[in-house]
Amino acid sequence: MRCAAITALVAVACMRAACAYAQDVVHPWQGVGAGIVGSFTWPTVSWHAAAVVSTPPLVLIADRPVQQVFQQDNPLGQSFARVALGVGWVTPVVIPLGIYLGGLATDVPELATAGAAAVQAAAVQALIVTTLKWLTDRAGPFPDGDPTRTRWSKGLLRDSNDPKAFNFNPFDLAGGLRWPSGHVASNVALVSALVGFYPDEPWIAIVGYPLALAIGVGVIEGDYHWLSDVIAGALMGHAIGWAIGRYFRARYDRGERAAKASAEINVTPLLSQQSMGLSAFGRF
Repeated sequence: MRCAAITALVAVACMRAACAYAQDVVHPWQGVGAGIVGSFTWPTVSWHAAAVVSTPPLVLIADRPVQQVFQQDNPLGQSFARVALGVGWVTPVVIPLGIYLGGLATDVPELATAGAAAVQAAAVQALIVTTLKWLTDRAGPFPDGDPTRTRWSKGLLRDSNDPKAFNFNPFDLAGGLRWPSGHVASNVALVSALVGFYPDEPWIAIVGYPLALAIGVGVIEGDYHWLSDVIAGALMGHAIGWAIGRYFRARYDRGERAAKASAEINVTPLLSQQSMGLSAFGRF
């Protein structure tokens, strides 16, 4: 009976230890304020500053010439542009949710937390980028530079051949909504969140950033965005994703250490003239 009781005690202790590890997942809705603040504190805020500072010279010098190259030569083609646009919509939603839910389903807290960081990064960048689009209300380039051309967004989004066509009046929204690029910001935020969470996995950056860059080139090729929209979106997306990924990594590591400490089990032999057995004790 005594051996059975000791065995049961050890089993219960192990089950409680396992439960402690299962509670280590950091969910997407946790630490939202810390994630936002982290992306606007030094040194991360320098990426936002770079996005703002780099926009005027790009608008004045580079936007129109670059757009003309893509409009006149179509080096990648409209099929590439349409694929980039579609992929740019889907990946920042499907991949973070897939990682998060997959980690929960397979009971891998670290993977679920990585996905949660990517989910939160996507949500935060959407909030910030949408606000900036509303405040700046910038027109995008006409398809192939032709004002008579129409596309699916006709009537919803404003186009212009002038890259300086900003309307800084949030109470007179004219359908610009192009600066910064949400497609680029969301995809770079996704990659940067995972890079920040997994700093020892260089393949994430090697694979992820070129794909995000391809989406940026695609939206220029398709005349959805100017170059400065893409650059600003990339810089801001990185700041947000990196800060949130690092925050989730630190929070997960703190929880893991606490779980290990709380699940510590000690087993000591008990010997006497009348009996022998084991004593199990620990902190839960």
